Amino acid sequence: MAESETPETQQRPIVRLGLFLISHSLLFGFVCCTAGVVALLLLPVLAKNTYISENTLMSWFSESHALRSGRIRGK
Repeated sequence: MAESETPETQQRPIVRLGLFLISHSLLFGFVCCTAGVVALLLLPVLAKNTYISENTLMSWFSESHALRSGRIRGK
């Protein structure tokens, strides 16, 4: 009869992690927000020798300008 009884099933690690995060969602949210603010504050300090071109940031502008001027054809 001992064999017919269902053994204690263990949950998968991802399920246990999900249950833990759901049960501690307030703490998890606070930690994520704090980490985001710290990352934003540290970004200028850690990226002092990094140059980002304005053209790279506005790639959508150059594409739309080329479409309007007829240099490339729309899809």
